[in-house]
Amino acid sequence: MSMENDPELEAIIRKKIKQMMNQERGMEKQQRELVAHLDSNSFDEFITKNKVAVVDFWAEWCAPCFILAPVIEELAKDYPQVGFGKVNSDENQNVAARYGVMSLPTVIFFKNGEPVDEVIGAVPREELEMRLRSLLGD
Repeated sequence: MSMENDPELEAIIRKKIKQMMNQERGMEKQQRELVAHLDSNSFDEFITKNKVAVVDFWAEWCAPCFILAPVIEELAKDYPQVGFGKVNSDENQNVAARYGVMSLPTVIFFKNGEPVDEVIGAVPREELEMRLRSLLGD
């Protein structure tokens, strides 16, 4: 008996493929949520509720921003005790202006709700991690 002629087996296989695809989507969503998407309504609460917060200011037209994004996501996985967020500077100009963000990407490090350090440009992971570790006291 071949698999091609077994509708029950085909149905089981289709169901399993659908489950696997949904699992994969769920994992992608979970990874994306490691870095919170912030706006003018959620920004202040985010930087105050996280003892240490790292916020990436970016824009859709900014190529270096897309180079930096996976680095921020990796750090978010490796430092779960830190809040990681990103602000679309075009959509939230008031937040960017408040912190003097003039170049993108700009990463600002906050401790107890206050800005304590910043990095401008798409820098290597080591540069961000070094600054993060000094804030954490590692």
